[in-house]
Amino acid sequence: MGTYIGSPWGFVRGKIGDAVGGAWKGIDWVRVRVLPTQRGTLDLYYDLKSGIIPPERFSYKQFNLRRLVFQVLGWIGRTNRANLIAPVWDRLVAKRKDVMTGINKFIQTSALMVWDSLPHKDEEFDPDTNAPDMSKMLISDGDLEGINGFTSVVYDNATGNCTFTWDDRVYKNGKDTDKVYAFLYLKPVVNSQWRPNGYLYGTAAIVPLVTRATKSVIMTIPDGLGEGTNMYGFLFCRDADDEIGFSPSVGRLGQSP
Repeated sequence: MGTYIGSPWGFVRGKIGDAVGGAWKGIDWVRVRVLPTQRGTLDLYYDLKSGIIPPERFSYKQFNLRRLVFQVLGWIGRTNRANLIAPVWDRLVAKRKDVMTGINKFIQTSALMVWDSLPHKDEEFDPDTNAPDMSKMLISDGDLEGINGFTSVVYDNATGNCTFTWDDRVYKNGKDTDKVYAFLYLKPVVNSQWRPNGYLYGTAAIVPLVTRATKSVIMTIPDGLGEGTNMYGFLFCRDADDEIGFSPSVGRLGQSP
């Protein structure tokens, strides 16, 4: 690093443009200012919006990855330990002798697919035009054949009834007797303070009566939640004897009657 001794304009102290200067043991110095690698923090976002920093000091890619993917998936995992992580993901890592925890396996499995679904990764989040497609999230995984045709998930705003329908065809190790689990994720993914704001309905802690051959199930949630497009539905299976275990989930955007 070269030292800066002086000039007709004096000595550099602090940040000026692309340079930064100071003094060490009486020696004045100046160097190129290196931008921090962590450019996607919430503090920098607020600084950007306030005009304190220029756009090049902030990275929407880093910010979106943190806030819309890892933060959201981590929150879903933490708030659904008993009904999802313990019965599905903790069992999966134990069965596969994986060294990571169930919640970390859930995040790792879903993160790339949720991130890839964001239309404009280097632009600001917008719930209508630039939001991750949470139907890409895997809320279950395993070696059993999954649902091969998730036909629809329809939410009735007046009654709170949400009807899931699917195709019962199997091609690999699935059977008509496989148990079918239904989950529902209510948007939005974050609130105005960039904190996770969704809610996951459903449980894998009990064995449902519904099977592949049933082809439909009704989940009742609070009414008055708005359009069906405010939520995502998920379906996955578990074999009746619980020898194979769970299947990967399939998800789709909800709709209204």
